[in-house]
Parts: sequence; structure tokens; C-alpha cells
Amino acid sequence: MFKLGFLANGEMLSWDYDKLFSFVKNAGYDCVELIGDVIFTREYKDLPKYEEKYGLKISEVLAQHDFVVTDEAEYKNSVDTVCEQIRKCADIGVDTANLFTGPVPWNANPLIVGRGISQEKAWSLVLGAFDKVLKVAEERRVKIAVENVWGMLAHDFYTNKYLQSRFDSPYLGVNLDPSHDVLYGNTDMAFLVKSWGEKIFHVHIKDAVGVAAPGKFVFPLIGEGCVDFKTFFSTLKEIGYEGCASVEFESWAYRNAAWHGEHAPAVAEMKKLIDLFIN
Repeated sequence: MFKLGFLANGEMLSWDYDKLFSFVKNAGYDCVELIGDVIFTREYKDLPKYEEKYGLKISEVLAQHDFVVTDEAEYKNSVDTVCEQIRKCADIGVDTANLFTGPVPWNANPLIVGRGISQEKAWSLVLGAFDKVLKVAEERRVKIAVENVWGMLAHDFYTNKYLQSRFDSPYLGVNLDPSHDVLYGNTDMAFLVKSWGEKIFHVHIKDAVGVAAPGKFVFPLIGEGCVDFKTFFSTLKEIGYEGCASVEFESWAYRNAAWHGEHAPAVAEMKKLIDLFIN
């Protein structure tokens, strides 16, 4: 049976580790997911002590930096930062790092593949970056879970599959987030889960409705979008997935209206919703 986790975000990012770990654990989760750009700018080497103290595993660290950029210095910084965060994951015993490809579509003036950069050039940058970060991951025995994200070069099952096909490494797999696939019309959850199979290193629990264009979709509460979570969870069980399925709460309008912009209430509320689909 897979474990349940929660991705800390919002005001939770400023909490001390005792407060964060105890809060997520007391809500009934098995894991907590953390953001590299946050934890690696503060004291992080004591994190294993909090895992042991609260019996709460760090399921993965988001080491997401844009690899599809036209500035050479920015590109080098992205690659170097990801490599360094992978090393730091290994230092504290975190076995999975979450990466995406870019370009980041929510930037003020986003780079769009096919307009500001050719697909050939974009893939060349991404493959070059993964050549380097994968070597570090293999050396440090940290699994790379690539998340396909709307608007990016690897944005759905098929484009992520192309990336995966270019490398032969037991340390390269996916962070399966069904919300991004449904924005591209890939709604068959059994197909997605079974097709990725043992390459699923981590899972994000997030729903979506709409199409993959700015302002034309939302990530609502689970069960209100197009993800068939009953099938999604049952198929994860069927294939024997025993890793973490972590809530990535991005229902921003709901959070702002219901909880005055606070992220923490989502921890308990999402656990209740998940239980409805699992049990």
C-alpha cells in the first residue's frame, strides 16, 4: 500500500521543523514533501532527526529549476543548482528529487517553445542538463522523479516518455501528477499508471479541469476536476506501488476565499477527501 504525504507550501514554509513535522504527522500523513530552494537556504542537516522524532519520512525534495532558457549563465546556474541540491538530498538521506524541464510558463514573459526557442534547441538544452544531473544522481544514489508540467517541454505522458527514452538509468523515473495529463486530454488513469509502472518514483495528488493554456484551467479540490481518483488510487494499489502519494494543494482561489490565504488548513481537509477515494 502506498503512503500519503503533503507538500508544505505557503506560510508553512516559514515554520520551524518541529511545528511542520508534528502538524503534518498529527493530520494522519506518513510523509512530508519539501522544496529545495527553501530548505537548503536554512539549516537542513538536522532534518533526519525530525524524521526519526515524528516517524514522518521526507518523501522527496523539489529541485525544480528551468533548463529551457536562452541565457547561458542562467542555464549553467540551473544545472549547477540542481546538481548541488541532489548532493544535499543524499547528505540527509532523501532518496528522491523532483525535477521538471522548463520553460516555466508562469513567468511574466514566458519563453514558448516553437516561438522564442526551437523545439530542437529546447530538447538539446534539456538533454544536456539531464546528462549532467543524472550522473550526479547515480553517483549519490538519488532517484530523479521527472514531473511533466503544463506548458513545459515535457508536459504530458508522451513528452515525458520521450525524455525517459533517451536515457537508460535505474535512477530516472517520474513523479506522476495526473492533473497535468488531464489538461492535455489524457484522462485514462489506469493507462497512465500501468504504462509508467515501476518508473513511478513519487506521486502528486492534484485534480484539474480545463485546457493547458494560461487562464483556462484550475486545480480544484480533488474530485471536482477530471481526474478519476478512484481508478487512479486503485491502479496504484494494483501495480504494487508502495511509495508516497503526496498532496500538492494548488486551489488558490479556494484557499484565499475559505482560509484567508493560509495553506495549513488544506492539510487536514485534503486528508478527509483522499480517504473518501481510497476507502
